[in-house]
Amino acid sequence: MDPHSSLAFDTHYFTILNQHKGLFQSDVALLTNKRSAEMVKQLQSTDDFFFEFNKSMKKMEAVELLTGKDGEIRKKCRVVN
Repeated sequence: MDPHSSLAFDTHYFTILNQHKGLFQSDVALLTNKRSAEMVKQLQSTDDFFFEFNKSMKKMEAVELLTGKDGEIRKKCRVVN
């Protein structure tokens, strides 16, 4: 999802983001907050990025997915179907 780099899954997006060239406006907005801007800068480091990405994936794995009649795909996020 990075228009300025290769198809590799790497830290280059954070380098581009620090140049205010992020793909999403919400990503560039991270630079307006001191704490999140420091995190973006830190994630340019390959070691930090993959460590943090791994932690995030483990958190997502722990989320219990509702399937079948227990879950739903909403047509509008704010409205229950």
